[in-house]
Amino acid sequence: MNLKDELLRISSQLFEESSDYSSTLKEYKQLLRSISNQIIDSEAYRNNIHCKNGIAIGTVWAANCLDDLERTRKFIKGIERAIQERIHQKDSLHILYAGTGPFASLILPFVLRYANFNITYTLLEINPLSFEALKSTIQKFDLETHRINFINTDATKYQFAKSISPDIIVSETMQRALDSEQQVAVFYNLMRQSNPDTVFIPEKITLSIGTSSYKNDEPNIQQKYYRSHHNVFEVSKEAMGSNDWWFDKTTAELNFTKKQTILKSKELSIALEIVVMTEITIYKNEKLLINESGLTAPKYIQDISNNKKKPLTIYSRYVFGSKPKLELRIV
Repeated sequence: MNLKDELLRISSQLFEESSDYSSTLKEYKQLLRSISNQIIDSEAYRNNIHCKNGIAIGTVWAANCLDDLERTRKFIKGIERAIQERIHQKDSLHILYAGTGPFASLILPFVLRYANFNITYTLLEINPLSFEALKSTIQKFDLETHRINFINTDATKYQFAKSISPDIIVSETMQRALDSEQQVAVFYNLMRQSNPDTVFIPEKITLSIGTSSYKNDEPNIQQKYYRSHHNVFEVSKEAMGSNDWWFDKTTAELNFTKKQTILKSKELSIALEIVVMTEITIYKNEKLLINESGLTAPKYIQDISNNKKKPLTIYSRYVFGSKPKLELRIV
């Protein structure tokens, strides 16, 4: 099997409106996994890297992101729209992908799709094992002749060279509720160096305080229904320029405004749990909504099924550190 031809065949199907996305993405996953069996087949590839601003996940776990088919599908569709909007506006494009994992799976289909256009790709990966696997992946697909720069570095500290001005920055380095990983720190570092018209994908990530309840009263069908009550944190260019993000010169650290959410008795009357909900705007109308992906699965916070009368006040603030998260206090 010619791997490059197979990648081209599958990539072409990804962009056909009539394509069976689920089947095509499974083929894509199987193709990438078929070249990785010998590359990432040891315990060392499971180890996360612990950084000042969160973890960078191990190579195996980064490869497993392909299992989230809806995440992959919608990110590829969002990136395609962003490229399409810019490809005819400029003589060249520069796409920077931070946190590539071993495959650069969100960008790989575009290298062949836009082979005849002047696009430069800069691939950033902090994990040295993932980085070596990434270079091996590009080599196995015979893509070395394309304009691809490889940089083994921490995207939260990476500084653009004077000659670099990315048009599109892609980084999906997150878990649900923006727990643990470096997404916020990566966004902050790369976007503050970028031009005002640089597109960051995902374009916006919103965390909200929500509640769960059963969708119906049938005892044999206990499907949960989730309701968002109050948006409490946002990652976007607009948010970064607002008063909700502020840099403390004394501590030389980025800080975020504390938010207050009040859940009234009426809102709690049928509620089972307090949860943190995540919604991702990948690009414009391409979104990952609640429970469409592992990235947007609700995060359980507290059982409130016995609290039917007393209103609750929830204080929340996103915090940096080795374990970044939305910090909550319920009163």
